[in-house]
Amino acid sequence: MREWTLQETAAYLRTLEDVHILIHRSPDGDCVGGGYALHLMLKAMGIRSCVRCADALPETLAHLTEGIAFAEFPAKTVIAVDVSDLKLLGDLQTEYAEHGIDLCIDHHFSNTGYAAARCWNPDAAAACEMLYALVQDCDFPLSEQIALLLYAGMATDTGCFKFSNAGADTFAAVADIKRQYPNLPYARWNRIFFDLKSPGRIALDCRLMEGMQLSETGRTALVYLPYVWYAELQVSADETDGVTALPMQIAGVEVGIVVKEQEDGSFRISMRAGDMADVSAICKQFGGGGHIKASGCSMRDCTAEEACAALMQAAEAALDS
Repeated sequence: MREWTLQETAAYLRTLEDVHILIHRSPDGDCVGGGYALHLMLKAMGIRSCVRCADALPETLAHLTEGIAFAEFPAKTVIAVDVSDLKLLGDLQTEYAEHGIDLCIDHHFSNTGYAAARCWNPDAAAACEMLYALVQDCDFPLSEQIALLLYAGMATDTGCFKFSNAGADTFAAVADIKRQYPNLPYARWNRIFFDLKSPGRIALDCRLMEGMQLSETGRTALVYLPYVWYAELQVSADETDGVTALPMQIAGVEVGIVVKEQEDGSFRISMRAGDMADVSAICKQFGGGGHIKASGCSMRDCTAEEACAALMQAAEAALDS
């Protein structure tokens, strides 16, 4: 694997044709913003590309990409954006196994180095922050639509700039974007991303809070979402992304855990941390990873009770270490 600077990455991107841009399953604002922004950057340079994801985009993020269309074509180059591990590609991992990943643009410190080349900055708050640096340092285009996509990625990966990963470069990037495009509806998108909930989602939050498990120390809180609740409350899986914030709203909680049952009986887990924990290290015990303060993993071949107990125990052990 080769490690590339922004300048080396920019030089490489300018030589490409017929690019497939891969983003991770369960897409979030950063991978969608980054993947589609890169597509538009390449398009502006006359380079054909498309964005591919194993899962459908959530409704909110689909609205963010309205008007962006691409045809199907065989890939000559494959680039992953905001993907720390091949397994996060979901079903696309098998599809691209023979070709392999030519370049990975990522900010997760847990990146496994799976690509032939890597443009990697674990100090960046978001992949979109790295793509903004390409715009700023390497003379890439910044249209109004690209600006909004990059803003969305940085806003969502920092919890609207309240997480500790939001650094000086993050704020500088957003300030420059707002300076160039002051009339974009930033406040409206912030409300869509962070505030608006359907009636079913409000009911779901109530159920989750009522059934929350709190450790004896009060440092770990866990909520479990059975798969049948989606149909009962008429809530889509896309709507539940924000439930990761619920456990962390309790004073004294240092590790918040959300366990979501999947249709096949497996579990997807999201963890958030306060000041004391490294949830990436906890998730790594279960085959996952991510950021120090925001990570995830999957579990299968166990009951919900077993999964929740193991996660609570691992979190408390990490806090004791």
